[in-house]
Amino acid sequence: MEIESIFPLTYRLSNPNYTIYHRAALGGLAATIKAWGKSPPEGILPKLEQDYVTIQKTGDLTDKKALQLILDASFKLTEDKLIDLPGQFIREDAIDLRISIHEGLCLTFLQHNKMRPGEKEPRKCSLKLSDSEESHLVTYKAINSFAHQKAQGTGLLDDSKKSTGSGTLPKIASIPQSMIPGAMTGQKSLQAPVEEVILLQFLMVGCATFLLRPRTYKEKAQACIVVPDIIDLKRFASMIEIINKRSQNFERFTNNYLGRIVGGAEEAALSFLLDMTAKDIEREKSIKGCQAIAMGKVAWDKNQINRSICIKVGGDYEELEVFHAAKQYLGKGKFIKMKDGKSFSIPDTSIPELIAANLAADRPWCSHFKELVAEKKDFRNLLFRKGELHKVVQVIKDDIDRAIIHAFYDAWKRVRGQLWQRAKDESKKKNIDYLPIYYAFLEVRSEKIRNEILRLKTPDLLAGWFLRFCADATKGRNLIGISDNADQILKFIFNARNFNRFQNLLLFALVSYKSDETITETNKNGDN
Repeated sequence: MEIESIFPLTYRLSNPNYTIYHRAALGGLAATIKAWGKSPPEGILPKLEQDYVTIQKTGDLTDKKALQLILDASFKLTEDKLIDLPGQFIREDAIDLRISIHEGLCLTFLQHNKMRPGEKEPRKCSLKLSDSEESHLVTYKAINSFAHQKAQGTGLLDDSKKSTGSGTLPKIASIPQSMIPGAMTGQKSLQAPVEEVILLQFLMVGCATFLLRPRTYKEKAQACIVVPDIIDLKRFASMIEIINKRSQNFERFTNNYLGRIVGGAEEAALSFLLDMTAKDIEREKSIKGCQAIAMGKVAWDKNQINRSICIKVGGDYEELEVFHAAKQYLGKGKFIKMKDGKSFSIPDTSIPELIAANLAADRPWCSHFKELVAEKKDFRNLLFRKGELHKVVQVIKDDIDRAIIHAFYDAWKRVRGQLWQRAKDESKKKNIDYLPIYYAFLEVRSEKIRNEILRLKTPDLLAGWFLRFCADATKGRNLIGISDNADQILKFIFNARNFNRFQNLLLFALVSYKSDETITETNKNGDN
């Protein structure tokens, strides 16, 4: 069934039939129109407002010709055969970011070879990050075209039965998986009105893609799509431009190659959320949350990657700053050089991945932290990051979390002072330097505390251990960290429901303790 013309096209955020995917696609269309600026496709007249988009055609353009002009101006390739989406505002010199997005799109929207035919052998590219002179060799698959350039699989512009010989478009069109990754079709393809199918072409533009390198959980996901829930089209388009168009020195989590390497879908979603709601560049929000879709291998399909995780993330969390600090100080990705000379990127630590997963699941931010220190080698590695971990502690808002951690700090500081004195006494007897002795004592005691906390399995035993630890540290005197919050702390530690949280807080306090002082002959606390 044919219609005379679908133009002018009008899409409104307030459409009650729209899902988060429609709103994200509308954001992608809005960003594309903004990228066109004063040079839209010839014969196309777009209009972008806060809550709607209108596209008109002029002259004697047929609907098919108008649609092809829109697609040509919206979905491009670079000279290096990398996907180029003008609506994502990627700088010409940001080859690292472009490669990561290209790879992410090929693993999600365009995972089938027929949707992005290209060269058989991967191309090599040498990347040099802004903060390093070292080069890293990465590869990508160069493509000759991709589905969105011709609305492939929709029946709009190809020679399928749904297309028409004239310049008009069918009333109903198909929605292939290249438009909504992971969408299951069944015996018949998904179908929708032609205007809706045209809109969903831009979902790729409105979403952010990340590459997953899980270190905490043994998920087989490979990539993640973050779908924003947009409430202001003009602000959304402006934020995308600000974040992606600026240089790598503009410190945001998602505007470079390593910024798109994350441990989990929740980390991807919250990284994107932090960038999109940054107070220094946005006074009013353009999104109210987002949805993260992880794509990976599943047991029932060996041939392609499917949705393995789907998580909804809200617009704000009480301890979002904890994740922000963890991402800032412990979340920067790093390259690992392999034997063949190529570089592979992974997250720096698992801390941001874990905190993001906890916040998204409405758990305490420190939940499951004990899993990161269950092995001695992992525990020792985190001790080398105590400076960064301490910065995470400084932004905690919850009163009881702060009270528990600082009470442990107070006791641990005194214990370290006792170890320092023992080391001094021992060094005098042997007439040797006391520092190696002190560090040996400190390593043994730290490992002992870790084991004791991990082995305690009931709330009463853990509470008793903590109180004895504090009493031994003070030799019977009051501990400021406890005396200032005595009722609050005692009520918390003897509540069985708080056992896991309490255990994780103690372990986090152990690896994050850091003194501002250094060891000197007169420093009787032995802090470092």
